Amino acid sequence: MSPAARPASLRKISNAFLHVSKPTWWLESRFHFSFADYYNPKNTNFGVLRVLNDDLVKGHAGFGTHSHRDAEIFSYILDGNLMHADSMGNKESLPRGAVQYLSAGSGIRHSEMNDWDETTRFLQIWITPDQRGHKPQYGSRVHAHEDRHNRLLHLLGGTGIPLAWNNVHSVGQPISLHQDVNVYVSENDPNVAQEIALGEGRQAYLVAIEGSLDVNGTSLEQRDAVELVAGSQQMPVTLTSGNIGSHFMLIEMVAA
Repeated sequence: MSPAARPASLRKISNAFLHVSKPTWWLESRFHFSFADYYNPKNTNFGVLRVLNDDLVKGHAGFGTHSHRDAEIFSYILDGNLMHADSMGNKESLPRGAVQYLSAGSGIRHSEMNDWDETTRFLQIWITPDQRGHKPQYGSRVHAHEDRHNRLLHLLGGTGIPLAWNNVHSVGQPISLHQDVNVYVSENDPNVAQEIALGEGRQAYLVAIEGSLDVNGTSLEQRDAVELVAGSQQMPVTLTSGNIGSHFMLIEMVAA
């Protein structure tokens, strides 16, 4: 059955079922998909979304220099700061609300460190690229709270056409991914409702980063997620923040 011929669907992924990895004293991660010490053949990806890790890195520690290739990797910082350095000569510190993007392509080395006392929390996401061997590249952007306050902020764009939702905000051109993917975040006051619509043959993965929200009648608490698949028709989606507000990420992509 082709992606566009499938019926629309919504599936909740509870935080209680995420794999919690504590491989060392300084790292605690929650894996949405198979990664490192966790392998489930029925949970390896959602379309081109290959990795989504919710990482907590203690102070004065982090991911030392290591190599990647043929992956579109981006991080969204939530608490503390993250110090990035790579083999192309980039080095910078990124605070809450910042996004960084690394197209590993034909090969790159990098480190992601927490050089401060407080714990850093960030989402680490890997997207499968549209082809192998892209030229490595790096990009980042720091966004103010008002850029995502009660509206969808377009963080990263891809090779396809971004959706024309009325409540989407862009600050300049979104960082570009080598894949048909769009990434949005929103940080909302209590009881704020937002209306979006997934197009035919599209799907999305939504993560409740902080607070709580309702997605078409399905309640999500912090770190819960939901898979949305539009199928053969446009799929209306209503996102309503809970009584303490919400902060979420929506990764919209071509259906698998």
